[in-house]
Amino acid sequence: MKNGKPLISVVIPAYNEEKHLPLCLSAFKKQTFKNFELIVVDNNSTDKTAEIARSFGAKVVREKTKGIIPAREKGYREAQCEIIARTDADTIVSSNWLETIYETFTEKPRAVALMGTLHSPYRLIPHKVFRGITFFCFVALGKIVAGHVLLLGPNMALKKSAWAKIKPHYDDKLVHEDIDLAFHLAQLGEIIYVPHLTVTFSPRRIHENFLRGLYQYAGEYPLRYLRTIAIHKPKLKHLVGKKFNQ
Repeated sequence: MKNGKPLISVVIPAYNEEKHLPLCLSAFKKQTFKNFELIVVDNNSTDKTAEIARSFGAKVVREKTKGIIPAREKGYREAQCEIIARTDADTIVSSNWLETIYETFTEKPRAVALMGTLHSPYRLIPHKVFRGITFFCFVALGKIVAGHVLLLGPNMALKKSAWAKIKPHYDDKLVHEDIDLAFHLAQLGEIIYVPHLTVTFSPRRIHENFLRGLYQYAGEYPLRYLRTIAIHKPKLKHLVGKKFNQ
């Protein structure tokens, strides 16, 4: 991070992330692009999340309302820059992550947002498996059911001027916040998929509690994915059934 006016604001929502945050923030010390500010949104942590963030030179802001959406929105409001890059506290971004984001927006000035892909955290599972899942769920299926690319929370960026014009849903138990955000932003401009914009996926939910993690990835998340689409595309409500449209 250089002194002077930054060109990109990095926003990282965090709740009790003292275990994972150091690896996440270490990746920003290795960035090829240096003109950025780092904002960690402390979502009422009771551990050393804020202390760790400050030790890495991040600006720490506190959001009292619990949830990824309130934390994300707080970070976006605090951002100084037109380009806002967003990742998660348990995610490790590639060394050229910010450079790729800046170059993409420079080359495509009409774009309002962009998203990248995931790398595998496991040696035995090739990156192409995670890239394939990401492409199918957020690009291919997104274009079919939504008409545009969807956004992936751990690996995305947007323009603050576009975000300032929208009113996304505020209940992250009702919608996938990143997908909901994509629906709103797509009304203002293009969302771009950048396959060489990579981050390493965090398997923490599986490692911390296998059964709960499996339920989230195989049950809860897909249903919320469909429900988010149904909210924006009422004609597709039959995809999730009456129970999940309430």
